[in-house]
Amino acid sequence: MRLSLSVPSRVDEYNLVRHTTMKGERSRLTFGNLVLFSFNLKKKMPDVKEGIPTEIEFISDMSFLKTEDSTTRGHINFDIFKYRFNCGDICCVAKFEGKIVSYCWISLNGGYIEEIDRNINLKNNEIYLYDAFTESEFRGKSIFPCILTAILKYGRQKGYHKSLIFALSSNHPSLRAIKKAGFGRFQSVYFVSIYNKTFCKIGGVKNGESCIKERFIKTSHP
Repeated sequence: MRLSLSVPSRVDEYNLVRHTTMKGERSRLTFGNLVLFSFNLKKKMPDVKEGIPTEIEFISDMSFLKTEDSTTRGHINFDIFKYRFNCGDICCVAKFEGKIVSYCWISLNGGYIEEIDRNINLKNNEIYLYDAFTESEFRGKSIFPCILTAILKYGRQKGYHKSLIFALSSNHPSLRAIKKAGFGRFQSVYFVSIYNKTFCKIGGVKNGESCIKERFIKTSHP
């Protein structure tokens, strides 16, 4: 049996995201559909072939920057990375010729969902994948699906049973990559955000999953 982990407060991450990456965009009207995917780590994993050879690594602190050049550093928000590492999150990266060209974050104890301004409460046997990024010139080469399958194998080895990942319905490249890695869609969240307030409507559940609504926690910020 896995030990229960307390969910860290993600209020600080909300502030970091709001002030350093969104630049006040939550003051205007936004709306969309967040698609929720899951993967049962007990089932067979897909064999994904990447278009170019990359090295997959898992990093858990800022020491990785010592080996990265200035180009990589330019795409990294130091405050957010440091905060997430302090929360115990892990970053899975793909390197090409020594440079990080793609990454995806892994949370083992809950996390902040920027699109719907909610925290998610994970079960003890779940991992949550979020905030994936691939350099523009390396997109379309199946690097992200390979990162996802590497994370799934990592989760299985660590004794977890399920992996969750969410993506906007308008982000077609991410949806294709997630499906290519074997994830199945099980629910949707329709949202409207205006003046720092986000309103959500949870859709029906598919594929025998349980409704995730009660595990979304509203953030406590002004």
